[in-house]
Amino acid sequence: MYRFLLRPKWLAFHILVLSAVVGMLALANWQWTKREARNGFVAKVHLREKCAPQDATTLLGHDKSSDIVCALPGKTILLAHDNPSDIEYFRVTATGSYLSTGQLIQINRTQDGVIGVNVITPFQIDGGPLLIVNRGFVADGTVVPSAPTGTLLVGGTARTSEQHKTGELTDDKGGASTEVRRIDLGEIAKRINAQVAPVYIDFIGSKPESATPPVPVPAPDLGGGPPHLSYTVQWCVFSLSVAVGWVFAVKRSARNQQRVATRAQSSGRPDVSATRS
Repeated sequence: MYRFLLRPKWLAFHILVLSAVVGMLALANWQWTKREARNGFVAKVHLREKCAPQDATTLLGHDKSSDIVCALPGKTILLAHDNPSDIEYFRVTATGSYLSTGQLIQINRTQDGVIGVNVITPFQIDGGPLLIVNRGFVADGTVVPSAPTGTLLVGGTARTSEQHKTGELTDDKGGASTEVRRIDLGEIAKRINAQVAPVYIDFIGSKPESATPPVPVPAPDLGGGPPHLSYTVQWCVFSLSVAVGWVFAVKRSARNQQRVATRAQSSGRPDVSATRS
């Protein structure tokens, strides 16, 4: 009764169904992998936010006499000195002073629905590297405040260099402009003609406090995000639907074959169902 399943058009149908099921399950696995990656990222950021602020000279490897340790209940984190991704999202403190030159403006920014710029200022760490500080947001039409003078203790969140993505506008390579589109540390180092630390910080606060600081940029949004779990379930449902559809198609064709054979036997005619689909 099921010999019809070996006919060429049915074999092609089997291959099509199998390809669809495998492809949809692969997409479901891809969405699940993305969900796991995002969950891992969120957990990493939350964990690093809970750690006590780290001194920049130690965090950046210029004081290798002591290990970088973050002790939390049930967990101890040892950090590498030379990998920017291992430093990112930790709280950083640094003592030093802002340079009077080299300040840049990151254009085309929005914060709380307001259009403006971020103020990017080099900060010379005492006994350490030159650290780029994203001092925060200033709305369009507002005068960009100069950096505070004198020795300061600044604190912020370590971030890795922003990279140019496909489709994004590029910065002026001439180097004369003080405007940048992203905090690309390699490009900024060329712009200010100085070697900079492998991470920058998003400013949180300083001692003494500045009278008119820019508004600190918000922490990364860890809520929401693409509904990867929902997409995973949808692709699994789609693949199951295709498999169920294949079963129904096979059973329907088998019943048709059986009816043809039954009518042929009752009428005394030869069974020609083998030549029908």
